[in-house]
Amino acid sequence: MRLARLAAGGLLAAVLAGCASAPGPRRAPPPVPDQMPELAAFSAHLNGQQAVPTNDSRAQGELVAVLNRNTGLLRWKLTFSGLSGPVRGGSFHSPGMSGEIAPPVVSLGRTVQSPSEGRAMLTARQRADLLTGQWYVNLPTARYPDGELRGPLIEQRR
Repeated sequence: MRLARLAAGGLLAAVLAGCASAPGPRRAPPPVPDQMPELAAFSAHLNGQQAVPTNDSRAQGELVAVLNRNTGLLRWKLTFSGLSGPVRGGSFHSPGMSGEIAPPVVSLGRTVQSPSEGRAMLTARQRADLLTGQWYVNLPTARYPDGELRGPLIEQRR
């Protein structure tokens, strides 16, 4: 009986020691699948040298924008200074690359002042063109009816 107790005690000690020992090698968690971020950020530097035709305006402007890829909501903030007069019908244009003229696709609003903010819902096609670098912003004035300031929207990737 005493031998049985010793054997049982030894077995219990071995089982407990096994439970307390370090676990075997852990496997790394599975990789997270690559996903496009929900938000895409854009910026544009506006000047007369990017207008078509180019001009000698010393005005400058900046635009920052955020696109929600899922909903199509585009939000933007625009600042500019030094224009020869009030903006007349500022808008986003697409599809158009540098040096090309494209039709307006989204208006910046009835009156465009600096600073200004806006938002618009984009179609799937407009989103695709924006995400492939085919959008620019154009600010025409009376002196420069084709655009005093222009700049391409460039996606800011991390």
